[in-house]
Amino acid sequence: MLTAKSGLGVKIMNKKISFLLKAIFIILVLILYVFATNWFFNKNVSYTNNLSDKKTLIVYYSHSNHTEKIANMVKQHLNCDVKKINAEEYENINAVDLTNLVTEQIQKNYLPKTEKIDMTGYNVIFIGSPVWKGDLSLPVKSFLINNDFNNKTIIPFYTFGGYVDKSKLDNEIKELSNNDNVLPSFLTVNCKFTFIEYRLIRWLNKIHLN
Repeated sequence: MLTAKSGLGVKIMNKKISFLLKAIFIILVLILYVFATNWFFNKNVSYTNNLSDKKTLIVYYSHSNHTEKIANMVKQHLNCDVKKINAEEYENINAVDLTNLVTEQIQKNYLPKTEKIDMTGYNVIFIGSPVWKGDLSLPVKSFLINNDFNNKTIIPFYTFGGYVDKSKLDNEIKELSNNDNVLPSFLTVNCKFTFIEYRLIRWLNKIHLN
């Protein structure tokens, strides 16, 4: 036989369960909505720009594969060559240790050794970089300093886990490459690739070369 107190406890428990189920339902609906709209927008945008008359190369550095994903998306639409910047000292380092190492290296104005990449014959260079400590990654900085960008058009793209001023990064690329011909860049947040292809294609379609 249920007492008044135990009956009240059952009602409260039922309300909590009901609230929890409603919350789960709303979350599932929101997830479904995001996936559906993501699919719709990504499938209803097409690449219409034409860079086929320009010899194009994508050069990128990627530690957590986010920048590599963007590089491959760009390659898919442009059907151009891709080269990865290798920096062995950062391989097999977890995110925490990498942050500590990069912080120390930035304080010492250190740049890693990177292989020289042959860009002979390429007119347009897409440059992809993760953002480290609100700045270009050190391997990309090294690449920009140690390669010749004379008569090249540079088009940057970045991946980051938060907010960053793209114009600051673009200006740094101009300075390090000694080349003012740097077009507006593309930025996406790490691991949050919702509408990414839609945004990426819209960006590619807006690129106008001289």
